[in-house]
Amino acid sequence: MRAAVVKNFSLAPQYEDNYANPLPKKDEVLIHVTASALSNRARSDANGSHYAAEDRLPMIPGVDGVGRLPNGNKVFFVSNGSFAEQVAVASGHWVIVPNDLKDEKIAGMMNPALSSWLALKYRVNFEKGQKVLILGATGNAGSMAVQIAKRLGASSIVAVGRNTRQLAELQRLGATQTIALGADVKAYQKELAQAGQDVDIILDYLWGDVTVNAMQAIIPNRLHDEQELKWVEIGSSAGQTAPIPGAAFRAVKLQLIGSGQGSVGVQAILKSFEEILQAEQKSPFEFNVRAVMLSQIESVWDKQSGERLVFLPHA
Repeated sequence: MRAAVVKNFSLAPQYEDNYANPLPKKDEVLIHVTASALSNRARSDANGSHYAAEDRLPMIPGVDGVGRLPNGNKVFFVSNGSFAEQVAVASGHWVIVPNDLKDEKIAGMMNPALSSWLALKYRVNFEKGQKVLILGATGNAGSMAVQIAKRLGASSIVAVGRNTRQLAELQRLGATQTIALGADVKAYQKELAQAGQDVDIILDYLWGDVTVNAMQAIIPNRLHDEQELKWVEIGSSAGQTAPIPGAAFRAVKLQLIGSGQGSVGVQAILKSFEEILQAEQKSPFEFNVRAVMLSQIESVWDKQSGERLVFLPHA
């Protein structure tokens, strides 16, 4: 079968057109893949840096995708090894996708959409009318977070990021305020201090020094110490560690919550996928993908693009 294969964590996956077909176990089903996206998780698996990555080579990267079950049903599935024509998926680790939804968009959109949907609905029990601040809103996941927070009924949405052009676009998608992270830390801290006075939830895709700077600005300037502030760590694109002062937890009613693989059960993840698909069918999200043939994976692997790359194993 056609597949992308990692033989060295320091190199891009290599395309092969005669790789051995997977042999499904008793509790697995063979799915024929039609589209699979290059998510941050898929990339970190391929370079061996993800905390849940298996340190075994050779390996086929990819963690999810759209495909067809043996009975012909179209599904979105979750399984390692999706950058291939076929993948063995644990029974039930998929949700049915309506045939009128495009494979490429669903493959590209579901992973970034899940990050905020799961955090808001299953980690912080979001309530309609709450105020949300998003650190790292200008990435694919952050852009989806703005749209999802609006869909779920947030009364205000503060989008924080570095890409000023994308920040302007996020206002059209639902952000009620934007803050640019520039070189002048004190300048954006002043804006964060004002914006964070009464937010209920912070979705943090950045971590690192940015989170420390944001906490130093927001914590001392809360209007009401008794108001809960739920800070949800989702990603770490700005740094893997953040030296958070212990006093931050004593000064206000702060909860630091993680959201990602391992923090919720499989059923909550599958339920989230179903809910996202229902929302997409009711009113499509804005999300751009760029579909490329799987055979091109080596040439596009290291190229930067604002669009989500989606690999197609078939012509």
